[in-house]
Amino acid sequence: MADPARWLNQNFSGWSNLTAQEKRAIRDFPVLWSIFELRATGRNGQRPNATPQRICQAVDGLEADPTSEVFHQAKIYFANRYFHASQPTYAFNHLQVHQDHRNRVRDALLDENAGANVVLIGLLLVINRLRNNFLHGEKAAYAFSGQLNNFRYANAVLMSAIPLWGEL
Repeated sequence: MADPARWLNQNFSGWSNLTAQEKRAIRDFPVLWSIFELRATGRNGQRPNATPQRICQAVDGLEADPTSEVFHQAKIYFANRYFHASQPTYAFNHLQVHQDHRNRVRDALLDENAGANVVLIGLLLVINRLRNNFLHGEKAAYAFSGQLNNFRYANAVLMSAIPLWGEL
């Protein structure tokens, strides 16, 4: 059997330039996303599918309180990455948040008084777009360069969010 790590280092330009920490965060992300998608949107006989609409419904239906220091720190990180002086940055535009959800993300990240559910929805909508860009090759186009903090915060949010939906 071929070793994926070796294959990536030999065949994917830029992969060998990433640190072990970057590679780990990138590799962990799809596994955590899959578990989140199952727990949050795969309930009551529904097929897991974390569309923005289903993410909003899943968070709105939470019985647990989604208050978390991890969410607060991620809010600060993503707000600084995606907004400057309340205006979307270049990075936010490349995130490609659908027009229907742009205000929701903006409010979640910029409103200091946003409720815990609002913040969690906003974070998960951002992470959903990171997932989309990850799985559809946009992150690979530049060999995942400069993505460590995106995936570190996304992974931390997912690990804190998954238990909110309990076991299936």
